[in-house]
Amino acid sequence: MRSKFLPGTGIFFLLFVLFFPLTFLGDFQQSWSLFLWGDLTELIVKNIFKINQSRIDFSSDSSSMFALVMILATVSGLAVVMIKKKYQQRILDLSKEIIVLYLAVVLMKYGFDKIFKAQFYLPEPNILYSRFGNLDRDILFWSTMGTSRLYSVSAGILEILTALLILFRKTRVLGLLISIGILINIFLINIGFDISVKFFSLILLFMAVFALKDDWIPLYRFLILKQEVKPEEKREINPKFQPVWVFFRTAFVGLSLAVIIFPFIDSGNFNDDTADRPFLHGAFKNLDTDSDIQYVFFHRNSYLILMDKNEKMVDFHYLQGSKNQIIIEDYKNRKTKVNYLYQKKDSLLTLNFGKYMIKTKKLNWRKMNALQPLFHAAIEDAE
Repeated sequence: MRSKFLPGTGIFFLLFVLFFPLTFLGDFQQSWSLFLWGDLTELIVKNIFKINQSRIDFSSDSSSMFALVMILATVSGLAVVMIKKKYQQRILDLSKEIIVLYLAVVLMKYGFDKIFKAQFYLPEPNILYSRFGNLDRDILFWSTMGTSRLYSVSAGILEILTALLILFRKTRVLGLLISIGILINIFLINIGFDISVKFFSLILLFMAVFALKDDWIPLYRFLILKQEVKPEEKREINPKFQPVWVFFRTAFVGLSLAVIIFPFIDSGNFNDDTADRPFLHGAFKNLDTDSDIQYVFFHRNSYLILMDKNEKMVDFHYLQGSKNQIIIEDYKNRKTKVNYLYQKKDSLLTLNFGKYMIKTKKLNWRKMNALQPLFHAAIEDAE
């Protein structure tokens, strides 16, 4: 049984890489996963998980992802029983190389997203004007990280450097050890702040541990027992297939890198904090103190948000209608035309909802304390 565990794990990771959709690489993975496993996944979700309405999209921490992992684990178990023992080492070697590429690409993706502030983005005005205690932990974490560009860029550089260390054989062990530290931290953050990529980050962590399967004993002898360890000859891909493998590895990393970076080049947005926001984006305070509505927010993703005095929010998706008019839509698909008048000189915005009118004044949300680039070298400077 033990002799089957590692090859079976290797097969599972190969299948996971093949069928779990990385949306930034396109929708082809999701398409063939739905084609092969969609009906079976839906059957498992309904009959085992007892969930009648669920999106079958295999996104992280979804019931469809859990079902997909169950299917792939079962297929891996059956495959490792059927595969002859003499081929199992080849599967282990192949799975290790594929995992290394996969980890490197994922780290590069999240690294560049952090450098360009596309992951830990600047908190929206409606978040900034909400009380700390009223926010969920995941929003709190995301928003706090988004206030510091230095942290985001530094973390992104670390992830990209780790990806590069993983790609080169001489530095791979060091890169994988660093990646394990990064992934443990990410997994604990996801658990601690209830962020919905827990299961995906856990599988990435297991992948990094698996990729070091030939190095754990030498590392233990060298680091713990302080013994001299002679470097063992690493198994390579079959020399006959080496040129094909080098071409595939280079093409995969190159194309993935192009897909990751191209959106930033195309938009010219290399710092999302300073990217253009839509017209009217921001926070507006209601000038009528007797009204239940305290603030009006325009979200960058085309949402109009009304906040009352108890900080209860109601949001509507909106589209620009005719001049000085927006069309808002609620979650029951009911549409309403809202006329507005914005006086830039006085920063006054009047919204006419038909039955009632709201007169507001724009607030400079970027001047709030949380967004100021403060740094104190000594505690006395903070007083």
